[in-house]
Amino acid sequence: MAFCLGSRLVSTMPLADYLKNVVSGFRVIELPADPRFLSPHFAYTPAQIKTLRIYQERYQFKLTMHGPFMDCRLGALDPEERSASLRKMISAMQMASELQIRLFTIHPTTLEPGRPEIYRENYRYEEESIAKLLETAKSLGITVLMENMPKESIFHPNTSDGSRHQELLWLFPDNHFGLTVDIGHALQAGVSVDSLLKMNRIKHFHIHDNDRCVDRHHAITNQLDWWGKIIKKLTRKFPEACAILEMNQLDDQMTSLYNLKPFIKPAGLPK
Repeated sequence: MAFCLGSRLVSTMPLADYLKNVVSGFRVIELPADPRFLSPHFAYTPAQIKTLRIYQERYQFKLTMHGPFMDCRLGALDPEERSASLRKMISAMQMASELQIRLFTIHPTTLEPGRPEIYRENYRYEEESIAKLLETAKSLGITVLMENMPKESIFHPNTSDGSRHQELLWLFPDNHFGLTVDIGHALQAGVSVDSLLKMNRIKHFHIHDNDRCVDRHHAITNQLDWWGKIIKKLTRKFPEACAILEMNQLDDQMTSLYNLKPFIKPAGLPK
């Protein structure tokens, strides 16, 4: 599949209605696994999974998944909290495998509350958890992707600038581990997007805008020339990747699709 823009599933409308609206414009849909994004409209019930599979077969779109992250700390000092977080991740990955999902995005661990000075301990435990997670990923044929984060007190700054991700790429050279680059997070954190795009094993992208202060996940409506250059660069450098329009409202996603689609050259045309 050539580079394309994808939709993040929204929980504000019935699943069938959502799918009817997006399958004609998007080739990839990202499913959430975190409880905060689930609702009666989508909670992985057997009927909803059946609906997804029918639409998948009919319209030939692909799925990715964003793993759980609220109260899910793979680097927690408390072994029980760490084990519970790992179980949540593995359960979500098993569900992803049932839906033939191959790309699974996770967040880096948050710091120990009120104790940023011991972040290295958090990271050591996180690395142990990732090693266990990758054992499952390999058996399921899934690639685990770590996402760069916005500038927030709960995260160490090196989860924004890519330095933590580079450490993990060195520690886990297997192709079952890679990166999701979130353009909106980089903008909010004041990090050079170009520097992140130089990293290895980038498989996936998240796209949204913000006011450079708070991670708001706004639609793409401003600075379209700049965004157009980014999209052209992604199309050229990552021809098999997908960029998910990571906004909570479908109207914002459709507006962003309309504004960005002209910058994507159809497959087969000269760059």
